Amino acid sequence: MEIIIIGLYIIVFIYSVILHEVAHGWVANRFGDDTAKISGRLTLNPIPHIDVFGSIVLPVLLYIGTGFTFGYAKPVPVNPFRLQGGTKSYRWVTLAGILTNFSLAIIAGIVLRLVNQTLFFGPENLGVIFFQLIFVINLVLAVFNAMPFPGFDGYNFLMTFGWFSNAVRQTPLANPLFMAKYGLFVSLMILILIWPFVGHIIGVVINFFAATLGI
Repeated sequence: MEIIIIGLYIIVFIYSVILHEVAHGWVANRFGDDTAKISGRLTLNPIPHIDVFGSIVLPVLLYIGTGFTFGYAKPVPVNPFRLQGGTKSYRWVTLAGILTNFSLAIIAGIVLRLVNQTLFFGPENLGVIFFQLIFVINLVLAVFNAMPFPGFDGYNFLMTFGWFSNAVRQTPLANPLFMAKYGLFVSLMILILIWPFVGHIIGVVINFFAATLGI
């Protein structure tokens, strides 16, 4: 049973991350930038999306160290200059992944509530476990990606506002060479340092959605 649950966890995690990335490319394509489509990234085939560190190594390390897991797929290529609507369109592109994760969590929560009210399956039922995993994993991914750290969707969203981008230009984060070498490391170090706070936010968000959906 435990092996089956681990398998379900891996499947849900991988496809939640993939759908997150596909959402970025799909919204960009809707606004006129077909870079992701041309690159073959608007697919549910996991192979083009998997990043060795972000999809495998990082989730394992975080799970071992914190009990939570987070990861990412290869970022879907987006060319903001090809988007019709400029900055406003790019904001929707940056939010697409987070909104997708929230949507998946809400759908899973609704299914769980209906199942609890009509079929009365126990918590050990694999179907119940499957949708519980979708609910929790996607809320965790949404919260993580909303963090305002370099490389995260929250950071990319805030960079579309002048006050934030101007502030960033006064720091080493504005240096492309610095970001290429240390950007991910900086974000991970910040994440580790404020982990108790991030963990608290995750707990609050999960409890809020669970209470709201009645599960």
